[in-house]
Amino acid sequence: METTHAWFSASAALVHGSCVYRKPDDSTVNVTRMNPEKEAKGRRRVDEKYVGEVIRLEAGGCVRGNARVKGI
Repeated sequence: METTHAWFSASAALVHGSCVYRKPDDSTVNVTRMNPEKEAKGRRRVDEKYVGEVIRLEAGGCVRGNARVKGI
């Protein structure tokens, strides 16, 4: 099973949406950014939290594609 590291940002989810991915323990988590390297550089937001490893898209890890909510 191939995994990748994932993060979630509420502010990014409001603007761009988020995806639901399956974790190796079969639980699910909302994701706004993924990268195979845990210490990856890239767009980071102040409220971004590391949510752990998720199963890669190619391995069937995506439960729900990108979706955006109207607000919180």
